[in-house]
Amino acid sequence: MSALRKLIPEDDFLDTEAGQEWLSESVDDLLSRHDVEAPNPVGRSKVLVNADHLPEALADHMAANPDPDRYIEKILIELIRRKDGGILHTWAIEAVGGDPQIIRSLAIDLIAEHANEYRDAKRESDRVESECGF
Repeated sequence: MSALRKLIPEDDFLDTEAGQEWLSESVDDLLSRHDVEAPNPVGRSKVLVNADHLPEALADHMAANPDPDRYIEKILIELIRRKDGGILHTWAIEAVGGDPQIIRSLAIDLIAEHANEYRDAKRESDRVESECGF
C-alpha cells in the first residue's frame, strides 16, 4: 500500500475532515482568482479547476435566473460612478464595453428628451411661487 493511501482514506474525500479543509481552501483560492490544482510529485501540478471557470459558471447561473430588478446593471453603474480606479472599476468599464463615459452618455440621452418639460414645469412653479409670495 502506498504512503498516499495510508494518509487519505478510500472513502469519499469530502466526507473527511481533510476533504472539508481542502474544499474550503480551494473555494477561497477560486474566489481569489487562483486555479485549483492537484499536486504532482514529478512535474507540474494538474489544474483541476481553472480560475476562469467560476465566472463562466456564474454566467450560466445568471442566464438561468433572470434579474428583473437589474441589480447587475445597478452594481456596474455604481462601480463606474465611484471612479476609484481599482480592479472592480476596471472590470465594470470592461463589462459595459470599455467606455468609461457610457453610463454618463446613457444618462444624458435619457434626461435630454425631458428638457423642455422641465423648463415648462420650472416656469410654472416660479410663476406660482412669485404670485403667492412663498
